[in-house]
Amino acid sequence: MKRNRTGWLVMILIFAVGAAGMGQCFTEVEDNDSGALADFVADLPGSGCIDGSIGVVGDIDFFYFDLSSPRWVLIETITNEDTEIALLDADGNLIAQNDDVALNVYSSGIEQYLLTGQYFVAVWEHGDDNVIYSYTLSVSTEGCAEEYEDNDSLGLADYLGQFPGEACVSGTIGVVGDTDFFSFEVLDWTVLTISTVTNEDTEIALLDEFGDVIAVNDDYIIGEYWSWIEEEVPPGTYYVMVWEHGDDNVIYDYSLFVTGISCISEIEPNDDSILADDMGAVPGQLCATGAIDVIGDLDYYRFEVDVATYVTISTATTGDTEIALFDEFGNTLVVNDDVSVGDTSSWIGIDLAAGVYYVAVREFTGTDWIPSYTLYVTGD
Repeated sequence: MKRNRTGWLVMILIFAVGAAGMGQCFTEVEDNDSGALADFVADLPGSGCIDGSIGVVGDIDFFYFDLSSPRWVLIETITNEDTEIALLDADGNLIAQNDDVALNVYSSGIEQYLLTGQYFVAVWEHGDDNVIYSYTLSVSTEGCAEEYEDNDSLGLADYLGQFPGEACVSGTIGVVGDTDFFSFEVLDWTVLTISTVTNEDTEIALLDEFGDVIAVNDDYIIGEYWSWIEEEVPPGTYYVMVWEHGDDNVIYDYSLFVTGISCISEIEPNDDSILADDMGAVPGQLCATGAIDVIGDLDYYRFEVDVATYVTISTATTGDTEIALFDEFGNTLVVNDDVSVGDTSSWIGIDLAAGVYYVAVREFTGTDWIPSYTLYVTGD
């Protein structure tokens, strides 16, 4: 796929102005003038950066990053001086090289689609006749991975990475009857959310390492063709299958999203705020799995907000939940029954100041059980 590189100059200028917003960068540790001595930059997907210099004429700095799922990777230097960079594979073979990212701009940039693996970046002063007092090397991923055919069996499945974590991949069902397989590893008990984004009619299945079906879904919502599965799974290897529902048409494009977070398990009794199960702190994503296994049961969970943030609280369940949010003094802030007509899960979105908060979960009518639910608390 050919990428559009128009606008690189604007990107560099914007990035340079906002470089302080990247967060804390690593600092180069000399001697790093070979692949064996390379400094670590980042685990990708994601982003990372490192500050360095070419302190001696002829110096060359080596850095490395690990990529756990195929992705477009952007590598760039932010500097007023004349860098040159090269991207190398794990064996030291040259993949791409760049001097100036644009006319009269001395920073360097490479944008390359890479498969899972370890990669090296070399940075030096163009011409090897001057020093560079300071530069920042940034590596980041963008967009989704791209499906790599042929992936129509477990043995040929495209690898998505490790979970808890998140991954996405873009694909097609280009031939009637085609099936796409993707694999991933789960390192700890994890709640997986697997979904497609498409205007066409996908169907998906989650399989264990032996190829046995754990869960399957066609349409998540009546009238919508995208698919959705939520399942809590133990550590192991798993697969996702994607195909066109009915096997009688093609799908020109879809995106598959896999998100996994490690949840706490409800510990009874937790039927008041004093006994609330502790979920942790936001910003971040928290979750808990529970059940209303006694009619009239009420489950309480506690979480902290470290800095003022917008928080969403939701349940995923086939039962009819109702949730309420309380402050640390027990004052009710907001209550929700159903997300929407026909969806009996619950959802709250609210701006919260730093502090301690509680969520209560119950069966809406108080006259039925809920075999299982997952409670999510997310702060951006």
